[in-house]
Amino acid sequence: MKYLLILMVLWSWTSPSEEKVDSFAWTKHKLIAHAAGGIKGKDYTNSEQAFRNSYSNGYKLIEIDLSLTSDGHLVARHGWDETYGQEFKPKNKALSYNKFIKLPYYLHYTPLDFERVIKLMEKHPEIYVLLDGKGTSSKDTEKLYKQVGEKIKDVDQRIVERLIPQMYYRDDIDIIRSYGFEDVLYIVGRENHPPESILAFCQKHDLRAVGISKARVNESLVEMLYKKGIVTYVYTINDLDEMYTFFEIDVHGFYTDYVIPEEIEELE
Repeated sequence: MKYLLILMVLWSWTSPSEEKVDSFAWTKHKLIAHAAGGIKGKDYTNSEQAFRNSYSNGYKLIEIDLSLTSDGHLVARHGWDETYGQEFKPKNKALSYNKFIKLPYYLHYTPLDFERVIKLMEKHPEIYVLLDGKGTSSKDTEKLYKQVGEKIKDVDQRIVERLIPQMYYRDDIDIIRSYGFEDVLYIVGRENHPPESILAFCQKHDLRAVGISKARVNESLVEMLYKKGIVTYVYTINDLDEMYTFFEIDVHGFYTDYVIPEEIEELE
């Protein structure tokens, strides 16, 4: 009986329910499905079908854009300045939740809210979701992550650990970390900081992954980060040959709509 009790205690220490996701383990994957991934020539839908299609195509990293509806609900959408296949007149004005959720993209693809994203993550425990909060200031970040924080209060911690916020402004880091997120991907470029300053900021806050647009790629910055163990993801690239040129300067991975992981493995 004594030995059985010891075994039960040991099992409880290693129970899957207590396992913690390794910090930045997700960076072993090279491709990020941009805005849930393209589907049948359509991109930026952030739709359920796009998410499922990306999963079927072997992606382990799926980016989801986050916006607030006019009545304050958290949904998967790339802002409100374009239709992206939903039939309404944007004029930079958000839809209400009820209008958004009932309005398919291109008459076919199902809109997602944040709760449904979490449900998809429950079903696919190998998937990490990168959260791209749509905003133009840290004030917008604070408003959006207040809603995120409310939504994850009762969510399994193992799922929360697979949510990877993206940040654009240095003041975002304290906001995002205040809700318990450790792994954060720093998108550089909206603020004008020299490479040395970007490296110092990443090291200070234990940020081991950055994102940068292909138009802003700086070879010396990529090399500097690479030497310190900080990986770089470039966005958004849908051409294998172009990816190859970036691999040559130590870029680690890419946001993409259509290149699938199997293709990138062949390229490497």
